[in-house]
Amino acid sequence: MKPPDPTSHVAPKKILFAEDFSPASEAALPYAFSLAGHYGSKLYLAHVVSVEHMDFSPAEESAAKLKQARDSAQQKLEPLLTAGHLKGIPCLPLIGEGAVWVALVDMIHQNGIDLIIVGTHGRRGLGKLLLGSVAEEVFRMAPCPVLSVGPKTSGALSRDLEVSHILYPVEFVPDTSHAADYAISLAEGYSAKLTFMKVLEETATSPDLKAQVEEPVRHWMDDHVPSGSLLRERTSFELWFGHAAEAILQFTSDRGVDLIVMDVRRLDPVITAHLPETDTVYEVVRSAPCPVLTVR
Repeated sequence: MKPPDPTSHVAPKKILFAEDFSPASEAALPYAFSLAGHYGSKLYLAHVVSVEHMDFSPAEESAAKLKQARDSAQQKLEPLLTAGHLKGIPCLPLIGEGAVWVALVDMIHQNGIDLIIVGTHGRRGLGKLLLGSVAEEVFRMAPCPVLSVGPKTSGALSRDLEVSHILYPVEFVPDTSHAADYAISLAEGYSAKLTFMKVLEETATSPDLKAQVEEPVRHWMDDHVPSGSLLRERTSFELWFGHAAEAILQFTSDRGVDLIVMDVRRLDPVITAHLPETDTVYEVVRSAPCPVLTVR
């Protein structure tokens, strides 16, 4: 049993927003501003210049193209930095070059980043295999939590992020994941309702099976939520049967969930791209109508 940690508190001080100037990034940027403002965080707006098309150019020509690309990125970042400063958020530009994930890793370690925010296009199938998914690389490999804003996130965020209902799918019981600590801390920080959910993929259910699963899972609150916390009054448990991603997405849509918090395992995205089916976390990130926070 994991004892509740009353000192656990999510308060990111350095947030990195991965900016590629796409519609997906544009949709995710307001979440970066909102969270940085909520926590008083420093916000790094990061862009990585691809050098693939410069590999076969003469050295002098490549250097000129690289400078031009960096200058263009800096110019595009300027209005975003200004928008952040007008909101009272300290913003800094970061411009790297090369493979996106490799460059981002350097930025994360060099600047002590403790939260990453990224917009995802939600590619799948052949497109995901050929083009890869930078967002998936980030949330699977990052050393810190990642907030992914997918293409089906409802509407544009025109004001501060309001979190009134958080969903936390429990994968294993006992639950020793760091994701649980984030779900609890965020629910406390936003005074939100917290639903922890267990999905069994069995198609045939019975009262005995339901009771067998519910008993240990219901102890989750005793294991994680401090006894004196008011969050206990706002916490509930859901047991569903069927396909995990479908159940999570259906509950999210039906019950007005504002944020999903999920545990994610470190898997090489090149390997996952070749798997016959997308896994639960990727499918939820790709299709959720709200942001998804993944924690390793």
